Amino acid sequence: MKLKKWLSLSHLIIMLAPIITAALLFNVLVDYNKNNDLKDYLLIMSKFKVYEDKIQSPELYNTNSLKDKNFVISKDKNLVLIELYTDVGEKIYPSNESSMLYTQTQELYSDLYKVVTGYKAYTLKKPVFKDSTLIGFYKITIARNIFVKDVNNKTIIAIICFIFVLIIIYTSVILLLNRKFNKPIKLLVEGMHNFATGYGNTVKYENKDEIGEIITNFNIMEKDIEEKRKTIEADQKTKEYMISAISHDLKTPLTSVRAYSEAIINEKGSDIKKIKNKALVILNKSVYMQKMIDDLLMYNLLTTDYKMNFVEVDGYELFEMLFSGYDEDCEKNEIKLICEISLQGKYKVDVNQMTRVVDNLMSNALRYTPKSGNIYMGAFSIRDAKLAERLGRKDIEELNLIKSEGFVLLIKNDGVIIPKEDKDKVFLPFYQCDDSRSKKTSNGVGLGLSIVNLVIKKHEGEVRIFSEDNSTVFACWIPQKSI
Repeated sequence: MKLKKWLSLSHLIIMLAPIITAALLFNVLVDYNKNNDLKDYLLIMSKFKVYEDKIQSPELYNTNSLKDKNFVISKDKNLVLIELYTDVGEKIYPSNESSMLYTQTQELYSDLYKVVTGYKAYTLKKPVFKDSTLIGFYKITIARNIFVKDVNNKTIIAIICFIFVLIIIYTSVILLLNRKFNKPIKLLVEGMHNFATGYGNTVKYENKDEIGEIITNFNIMEKDIEEKRKTIEADQKTKEYMISAISHDLKTPLTSVRAYSEAIINEKGSDIKKIKNKALVILNKSVYMQKMIDDLLMYNLLTTDYKMNFVEVDGYELFEMLFSGYDEDCEKNEIKLICEISLQGKYKVDVNQMTRVVDNLMSNALRYTPKSGNIYMGAFSIRDAKLAERLGRKDIEELNLIKSEGFVLLIKNDGVIIPKEDKDKVFLPFYQCDDSRSKKTSNGVGLGLSIVNLVIKKHEGEVRIFSEDNSTVFACWIPQKSI
């Protein structure tokens, strides 16, 4: 239940519960008083009869005859008051008036023959006649001590019950408020404190109210911040590692450049061939350093919010252009190059970045392919039957499980396979596999595959590695989408 509804309902209960309780207790008291009032009335009427028989005699209203009279029996001494009056209203006899709890003098002619019921006493007043002549009045007052005491006791019990109900209501409200507000707020404060001090953990609270939404959003925020913190730490470590690796990788070519430059300066003869050879070494090392810097700049660019320059191109023409220019390098390394393109339609890609992808994958393939080995370059529609022929059935099924359209770029080379545990690691910057695959890495800077992975992800695609049977395949899937 939402807190707004819960608060409204709780306020309504707090307001109505005491009123309803008081009304119920009042009705109980009224019903009880009615039942006791009837019993008390019947008992009192019998007492009135007893005392009326004693004071109805006309002779009693002679003032001389009332001396030393005692009409009230001893057990009713504190309950019954008898008063006698002459016909002119003169009080001629009061019983022990000072001991009565209730005394009231009214006009003689009011409420005659009527039993007047009061909270504390019953009163009966009647005239006395002798030969049809009014000679006096008598007034009998009987106290309701037992009734009053009983009512007072029941009233006290009702008040105690009312207070007890109020205590239960307010205790319940306090407990519910603690459960609804204090406890979750305390959990949230503790969670925020733990998060601020570096000991953050998920705040567990399952209610779907407003505080629950706040806690849920806090947990989401905490998770996001923690993930971003880890990402920042990983990026920082990567940058530190990159700086260290670049410093190390630049040290060797710079040493060579310096050494050969000094050799040229100190060359005493005029042997042009020696000078050219030394200059060629300097040029190669400069190209190597230039490539390292270019790869580093591109890697840093792709790790930011760099926007790709997507253009619509014909698929066949695109890969015909991308696959050209590698024959000479393969011939130089005594490697057989096989190219195959089987796709049609238009695709939206960043041509420059796709050129970099193919170039980096081919550089990697050339680096690890032995002499007399083969390199295969292929581009296929994802549903093309030829794709299944070039990849194993298991591999193509893995691609088809998650992909439904687009194209696949394949670069396959013979040589030592990539261990299963290293397949995901090869995309890390400057990561090197074991010595069997890295022994020829002198021409690489360790960022090529990282750049490939970033470019494909910028195209919303995915790179898969299939490495077995002395060959390795890089399969790059890119979806067919609109700009």
